[in-house]
Amino acid sequence: MFGYVLANGNKLTKEEKATYKAHYCGLCKVLKEKYGAQAILALSYDMVFLELLLADLTDSEEENGRERCIAHPLKEHEYIITGTTGYAADMQILLSYYSLLDHIRDDGKGKESEKKLRAFIPSLEEKYPRQSKALKDNLSLLTENEKANTRDAGMMSLIFGTILGEIFVLDDSSFFRDDLRGLGCGLGRFIYLLDAWCDREKDRKKGAYNPLPDDISRDEMREMLLDAASAASDAAERLPLDQHVSILRNILYSGIWSRFEDRKKEK
Repeated sequence: MFGYVLANGNKLTKEEKATYKAHYCGLCKVLKEKYGAQAILALSYDMVFLELLLADLTDSEEENGRERCIAHPLKEHEYIITGTTGYAADMQILLSYYSLLDHIRDDGKGKESEKKLRAFIPSLEEKYPRQSKALKDNLSLLTENEKANTRDAGMMSLIFGTILGEIFVLDDSSFFRDDLRGLGCGLGRFIYLLDAWCDREKDRKKGAYNPLPDDISRDEMREMLLDAASAASDAAERLPLDQHVSILRNILYSGIWSRFEDRKKEK
């Protein structure tokens, strides 16, 4: 369900592309150092967005460097690590682990990867009880509603949005916690709805659960997505962002729509 929170590379400047890639490489480097080489497979641009957002909001200091890696063995590339990269890496592991459990329940895939990540989960749940509780409680609620074949996409997306809302709040005592929750929740709603839209034909053929009505039109889907995206962007605009604001706006106003627009071209 993740992998939708991407920048629109065509609308980034050369410098913004370099910064975006360097933060991605920084998150990749921290994931590998904290959780081993296999953790790189969990890496997604969704958590790069979170890291850029929190680093900007907290004015986090940056560690810049260059290195070769498995993905780029011949040429050194730049990486940027901030004070929030470790948190983004931790959240990536938590989200990936519970996502794998969901895949295993649905089609039995991901058992080996789940075993590799399982060892890290108890310490992460102890370190982040609020985020972990939101994950487990709301994923359980989603599962219950799926079993009951609840066809209420708005409600289901809000449940998923609640998960990201908590994950976007690094510090619950932060003055900006409400807007961070609103941003995360809106983005989570968008991700859930877009994933349901992209999977609807496949789910119909397989007889699998999908929260969307069978007869939903593209215009109706766009309205639902706009409502979720607007909630996220409105919350983001209330935050005092400056350093990475152009990249973050690119993602919120353009990048997240790429999959929806691409499917229009396909048709």
